[in-house]
Parts: sequence; structure tokens; C-alpha cells
Amino acid sequence: MNFRKSFADAAAWWERKRLVYNAVLVLLAVICWGQEIVQGGPHTWLGGGIVLLVFAVIANVLFCVAYPVDLAVQASPLRNIRTGTRWALFLSGLTLASTLALWVLLGTGMA
Repeated sequence: MNFRKSFADAAAWWERKRLVYNAVLVLLAVICWGQEIVQGGPHTWLGGGIVLLVFAVIANVLFCVAYPVDLAVQASPLRNIRTGTRWALFLSGLTLASTLALWVLLGTGMA
């Protein structure tokens, strides 16, 4: 399989999962910060929105780490079990991203 086909295959699978990934992280943000941002007024909306935007960009850049891993699996003898490997990679990445998001959102990482 050539690189272009492998990348197209990976993109088709991963980009659909990005919607779930982002939805879970948005849900966590709304649960943890939603009420505070709404009650805080416009100055809180802007600051909260900027912080959430920065975290969203970081989360989506980290999501892209799945692509080189997926392409490596496709180029290896594990290619035949890539669906299972993709799900394992997705679920472990989602768990890590959710844990990091909660750590930041709940303030346990702040000094």
C-alpha cells in the first residue's frame, strides 16, 4: 500500500473520531466551568473563551499524534489488526486527554 492511500485511510478513520474526541472534551469543560463562565458576565466569557480556545488547539494538535502511529501500524505486520489497534489508540488517547483536561479544569495543576 502506498503512502497516499495509507494516509487517506487513516484520515478517513481518525477525522470521524475527532468529533467524538472534541465532544467529550467540550462536555468536560461545560460541566467543570460552564456555570462559572455564564454567571461571571462578559469579562469572564472572553477570558474563559480564550483559555478554552487555547486548550482546544493544544488538544487537537495532540490528537494528530495518532496519524504517525497509525501509519507505522499500516506499514508493519500489524496492518491486518489495525481496526483494533486504532480503537485502542483512540480510547487511550481520549482517556489521557480527558484526564489532562480534568486536571486543568479542576485546578489541581495550578500553583
